[in-house]
Amino acid sequence: METIKFETVIDSQGAIHMPEEFRHAYGKPARLVVLMQTQEATRKKGRQPGSAKGIFKVLSEDDEHLIDFKEYMP
Repeated sequence: METIKFETVIDSQGAIHMPEEFRHAYGKPARLVVLMQTQEATRKKGRQPGSAKGIFKVLSEDDEHLIDFKEYMP
């Protein structure tokens, strides 16, 4: 299986036009994965301090798990 990558536009009829450089692929069976950019994806959302509150839970506070990393710590 060969992988080719290019950017294009899906026209109003639903056709995806491949660049001429990939003529060798015309008429052959293909598996297609479409990655479309959404308006939300184009807007960069800055990270905010505390935005993960309620997502992570500390099950127990101890230093026992740090023993394995002792040789790397000052």
